Amino acid sequence: MTFKMKKTLCALLLFGAIALNAQQNNPSQNTADKLIENAGTLNIGGYGQVDYNQPLNGDTKENGNLDVHRLVLLFGYKFDSKTSFVTEVEFEHVEEVSVEQMFMNYRFNQSLNFRAGLMLVPMGIVNEYHEPPTFNGVERPNLDKIIVPTTWREIGMGLTGRIDPLSLRYQAYILNGFNGYDGSAKFSGKNGLRSGRQKGAESFSSAPNFAAKVDYYGISGLKLGLSGYFGDSQTTLQDGIDKNDRLAQSRADSSVVGIAMLGLDARYNLNGFEFRGQYNLVSLSNT
Repeated sequence: MTFKMKKTLCALLLFGAIALNAQQNNPSQNTADKLIENAGTLNIGGYGQVDYNQPLNGDTKENGNLDVHRLVLLFGYKFDSKTSFVTEVEFEHVEEVSVEQMFMNYRFNQSLNFRAGLMLVPMGIVNEYHEPPTFNGVERPNLDKIIVPTTWREIGMGLTGRIDPLSLRYQAYILNGFNGYDGSAKFSGKNGLRSGRQKGAESFSSAPNFAAKVDYYGISGLKLGLSGYFGDSQTTLQDGIDKNDRLAQSRADSSVVGIAMLGLDARYNLNGFEFRGQYNLVSLSNT
């Protein structure tokens, strides 16, 4: 078996857009967090996206393409003041259905929450805020398709909370990792890590992975985020091998890819002008 991929991937995405929202000094909350914070026992949210793509060629006439790209429904239910349940269900291209989030949240206080279930990996901007207005275009940026494989979610558990005196929001999770090998290699130079997402669908686990993010919101209009993801890809060759069989263990280890990803993102809003920047560095070992 072979794995062909550059060892280090870098990407820098910078874009500015005219936005209608005013400056604020509040922590960023994605839709799931808002459902938890909202008053009321049952909260419902959602969005839809219809795309029209028209190839332009001076010499050739080509048909356009219309697609109900996605319809997303979100539900938040509060059992009591501390315990909440959140789920996000997506209908894609009309015919495909998937669960993008499904987790329980237990609130000890504002600065400490325990969360477990199918959760978004906190990396960059678009993976957590993937509603269409976030990326100011028809399609999601390539950075958030190939390097950060949005929508990237896995089963896990961890802690999250806000520390307002320090203007910090944090997340730290132990998660199931990518499927790196299940009879064939899942990573490639063309699609990056995308084909290795398990998405909580009959996923298998041979080693836990760790993801964390810290957001700073102490300057009016400015939001900064620092993300990290570390661990090994999962492999079916680890399943059922004799622990004393060094040859089998060596063969299984050869199918494991070590993954280290760092992300830095920034959002700044000044008098209706919004700037966003994102930088990601990915290092792959044993490739």
